[in-house]
Amino acid sequence: MIFKYKGFSIETDENVYEPSDDTYLLLDSLETVDFRAGSRVLEVGCGTGIIAIALSGRAASVVACDINLHAVDVCKRNAARNKVKNVEVVGSDLFSGVSGRFDLIVFNTPYLPQDSGETVSGEINHAWDGGADGRKVIERFLSGVSLHLSSSGKVIFLESSLSDYGKSVKYLESEGFNVRIINRLKLHFEELVVIEAVRK
Repeated sequence: MIFKYKGFSIETDENVYEPSDDTYLLLDSLETVDFRAGSRVLEVGCGTGIIAIALSGRAASVVACDINLHAVDVCKRNAARNKVKNVEVVGSDLFSGVSGRFDLIVFNTPYLPQDSGETVSGEINHAWDGGADGRKVIERFLSGVSLHLSSSGKVIFLESSLSDYGKSVKYLESEGFNVRIINRLKLHFEELVVIEAVRK
């Protein structure tokens, strides 16, 4: 299926996380985030690539990565479909396949608490499986983000009340970041929040 978003044509795939409430909350939040036109941007967990493509017009370069190789293929096709030249797409488990430092790092995290009996078959499970407490991937991401952030860089990521986002705020503050919640959305059983962390 192909849909339109703000002039972009985005292909989806049954094996790739389809843009949803969390995606659009993050996209809306990023429209108000200030970063230099020459910035180097990393999107972790790019899925269809809708966020990386939306950011490409404001950045010098964007690296989009995903552990799901189906997502890597779809993101590459979407970048080509929209004639976006400054997005590089790589297969990567968080930061394992990327190098260098970035001025902005973006991540729509897999925040749903799941036990082994709830997992979905296939690579798409990576898109929402946050482990028993919803923090399995989030904590790995937070522990590695400083190594890939420029001296004045910022991190924008989405979490849920189901994954106890307050723990992420406290951790980043303890690591020397100024942290604030820049957007939120209340749903039936959870609250989604977009967190901004900036080096002091």
